[in-house]
Amino acid sequence: MGIASHRIKDRNMGDQIVETRIIDRVCILTLNDPERLNAMSHRMSALFKKTVTNIREKARVLVLTGKGRAFCAGGDLDEIAANYGQDPGRVKQKSFDFYADFLCICSLGIPTIAAVNGMAVGAGACLAMACDMRMAARDASFRFPFVRLGLHPGMGAEFFLQQAVGQAKTFELLLTGEAVSASQALDMGMVNHVVSGEALMDQTLDLARKISAMPALPVRMLKESVPAALRSTLEETLARQASFQAINYM
Repeated sequence: MGIASHRIKDRNMGDQIVETRIIDRVCILTLNDPERLNAMSHRMSALFKKTVTNIREKARVLVLTGKGRAFCAGGDLDEIAANYGQDPGRVKQKSFDFYADFLCICSLGIPTIAAVNGMAVGAGACLAMACDMRMAARDASFRFPFVRLGLHPGMGAEFFLQQAVGQAKTFELLLTGEAVSASQALDMGMVNHVVSGEALMDQTLDLARKISAMPALPVRMLKESVPAALRSTLEETLARQASFQAINYM
């Protein structure tokens, strides 16, 4: 089993807040700021994007998780508070850049699995939903409390939720901001499997290894075709399938 480790240090904080390990062909990316429940700052966003870019050609599957008792508590509350009273155009650009840095995971080109080991809140819950699949510990939870904070949702919340649970449930989750337990998330289709906290990483890696053992080309094609099918007609889907299969036969 080949293992390589890489840590990116935030020089301003002195902490290794983004960490990766590659085990065979699976990359484990860990948000590593447990004292702050892995809150998402602008500094973390830049490091996250750099990390994802660096692993683009090094792994066949990415597993995303959080260090400690939370997957991710969402956006840094101090940074959110600092936006009040600021120029709207400046805040808009800051927000868009923040989203883009973290959601670069969507264009990684390899399957992504979130191993949700605890609470996933706000932007942190959106980051989990942005992954292709989700495994959750039994004590994990999801919450989208944007409206309770007087804010419109960010980080693609309504986009990712509607893909998983449909429009009506998306409205309910975003308008109430109530917590969703792991078992409720499983019933809604938000997660693939719920396992014990102790087994979470082993079970997630088992799934990741099954995928990484598959032929690489059709796996990468599925990264494009599955999301595209939601926005395509049947005719467009069949044309895409025929084109991709023709390439597979070469």
